[in-house]
Amino acid sequence: MPPRRSHKKSKAGCQRCKNRKIKCDEVHPVCGNCHKHGVSCDFEGSLTPSENTPGTPGAPTPSFVRNDSASHASSTSTPRSPSTALPFNQNPSQMVRANSNHASSRLLELKLMHHFTAITSQTFSDTPEQKLAWQLAIPSLAYDEQCLMDAILAVSALHLRALQPGDQALIRASHGYMASALAQYSLLLNRGVSAFNAEALFSTSALIAFQASASRRFDEDGGYTIPLAWFHSFQGVKTVVMASWQWLRTSDRIYPIINSQPALALNLDPERKSFFAPLLEGMEEQLEALPERQRAETRQAYEHSVAFLNWSHQLPARNRILGFAATVSRRFVELLDQQDPRALVIASCFFALTKVVDDVWWLQGIAKKEVNGICSLLPSSWWPKMEWPLRIANFEGPMDEQTWGKSGESEVEVKIEPWMACDVTDHIDLLAQIMNEQVPPD
Repeated sequence: MPPRRSHKKSKAGCQRCKNRKIKCDEVHPVCGNCHKHGVSCDFEGSLTPSENTPGTPGAPTPSFVRNDSASHASSTSTPRSPSTALPFNQNPSQMVRANSNHASSRLLELKLMHHFTAITSQTFSDTPEQKLAWQLAIPSLAYDEQCLMDAILAVSALHLRALQPGDQALIRASHGYMASALAQYSLLLNRGVSAFNAEALFSTSALIAFQASASRRFDEDGGYTIPLAWFHSFQGVKTVVMASWQWLRTSDRIYPIINSQPALALNLDPERKSFFAPLLEGMEEQLEALPERQRAETRQAYEHSVAFLNWSHQLPARNRILGFAATVSRRFVELLDQQDPRALVIASCFFALTKVVDDVWWLQGIAKKEVNGICSLLPSSWWPKMEWPLRIANFEGPMDEQTWGKSGESEVEVKIEPWMACDVTDHIDLLAQIMNEQVPPD
């Protein structure tokens, strides 16, 4: 674990969330933010940490977090009712039941839960520990939190819809249960993160992200639109993790899921020799046209996202590739929303990477759909930089090294510092410590 870095408080408040921005004195090795230029660590999401919880060193406590045990009663879900749970005038059971009787509705829910535990839970990861957590531990949590139960049923219905595309009952079930999950999730989050709901909030946020990803394969209305929901949902998972880390870090049920993610070891490639270095060509000229206050943050957004692509490209495993949407900065997502050409090309390379896991139901066809769609939005001057993602996304058959492209030795031979040998839990501890460091006013 590296020594704590000194911090200094910015005189200017954060324009996004009106909270204080903490500046670091150098580039941080985990998140890759350009701290020497005043870009703060982005892993805190939109939640503001306050003082540490006693007995949990380095774990942040967001300002709305409750630590009192009395909050347990109010944090647990109440039964769904039309007036408190849904933006509709009926609950999900009524929506999916429609013209059927209560017995058939109950059978549908049993069918969805069985499908989730037997099949869907095995598709979220390729590690045995994480598969077991989604199969047993997460459903056991759902009996006490309605938002998690509804999210499980929604994702299971969407999976069955992929297998049985003509079943209208599954379409209604997927939409209805996810609407309820989102409503209940928002209510629970607004009451405050606590030891009693941290596991359920994390699990629900992850399922919402899976649903947002999988839903893209069914979205055929109108022209192509950028999958911002994909990025926002995974950014939400990151936010919940950092807000509830003091409890998740000791959770036997959640630990296997979080720890299955590899610890980041990003090389920012200052000499521009990496495989995706051409994506950064002309960046300095582009930055000069931006207001000075945006330059450092925008540079960091580009450089860090490209470093992640290089890291994933070297070893294209699912748990490395899919971390992109959660790891990129908020500024990068803003650039996507603005249809910034460089950000779009970078995102297209991420979606092209998912081609190697196209056999997973919630990722099938995503690479081809997103890369070709993004290309349709780009000015012709950017088409040359789309050569690799277009080739990969539209490639048929087993992927060979020549098609994939070989990373240079300068990428592979990244210097391994002692802290890089730690697992992802230690890295989140480090980020939480940096986020939570308090400095007296100037």
